[in-house]
Amino acid sequence: MSEGSSPAVSPGSPSALAKAWEAFTAWQSQPRYLMGASLFRLVAGAAVLIEYLINYSQRRYLFGPSGLWPYETFVAELAHTRNFSVYAWSASPLFFEVCYHLGILVAVLWMVGWRARWLTPFQWVFLWSLHQRFPGIWDGGDNIIHLILVYACFADVSAHFSLDAERRAKGPAAPEGVEPGPWAKVGAMFHNTAMVAFAVQISLVYGLAGLYKVQGGVWQDGTALYYAFRSGQFVIPGVTEWIYRDAFVVTALSYCTVAFQVAFPFLLFLNPYSRRLAVVMGFTFHVGIALVLGLVTFSLFMTSVDLALMGDDEYRAIGRFLTRLRQRFLPRSSSPSAPVAVEALAEPSTGSHPPA
Repeated sequence: MSEGSSPAVSPGSPSALAKAWEAFTAWQSQPRYLMGASLFRLVAGAAVLIEYLINYSQRRYLFGPSGLWPYETFVAELAHTRNFSVYAWSASPLFFEVCYHLGILVAVLWMVGWRARWLTPFQWVFLWSLHQRFPGIWDGGDNIIHLILVYACFADVSAHFSLDAERRAKGPAAPEGVEPGPWAKVGAMFHNTAMVAFAVQISLVYGLAGLYKVQGGVWQDGTALYYAFRSGQFVIPGVTEWIYRDAFVVTALSYCTVAFQVAFPFLLFLNPYSRRLAVVMGFTFHVGIALVLGLVTFSLFMTSVDLALMGDDEYRAIGRFLTRLRQRFLPRSSSPSAPVAVEALAEPSTGSHPPA
């Protein structure tokens, strides 16, 4: 060995492990899936706001101290399950009104992305409290959003399409070539880990639901959706009847539902192409559920998580495609400016963002 040359490093040596760890931490110190996280905030925030507003006129009857579920029974159930809800802190009608309207305010501010990092825990608290006040009226989307909002507390969900993003853009820009500080790197690592948790959680939901369906006789013979449509609980006049009267359509939809849910976890983690297919299938699946079964907020909650699984470069490619379509079919004279969201999708990457 010549003088001055370094010894060969075996793959299992401490130096190789240290270099691998440095490469991993450098990769993790850059936040990813920022656009997906921001779209999650927009869509999930809209679903939360719908839940508040659609029940607004009957809020006292459904959730108030003198409502359908007696306050004393509600408090006793919370004590038995060791659960909590801010609506249990007082039986005062005024306190109830304050909590309900605070929940609406938090939902609006979180959806538009005002101080979203700080508001995400409050969004979870108020939404959890509302769902616990009368758990029997929700459509199942509450289960997934409770878990996802916990992960979202560690993510940057307002990097795009938000008031936080506008505020950051007006601030001083980071000098070129300067690495982010240690706190920014830690924030990026938390964000990336939260996005992995999004992916794992939604995979568990789809995968376990599919495996559970496989064991059911009505799913095996393809009649599950027929009975769901005929139950009268999920009915869209004119659409539902057309579906359950066609045996081929009902059977195909039943089998496709099971196949999609079982395949989703494998498609998501197999490669980028299969991941995109899984996201598109999930989006289509829940649009269909919203239109045919009427489970709007459930579909919005699930879609919001699906949208978080696409990378920033993929969304920018979609934005460029939409921009080309707009320029082709809408001349600039009749459409002087592109929609803000489309233009934002097409923007080049601006690097990491400081915490809000």
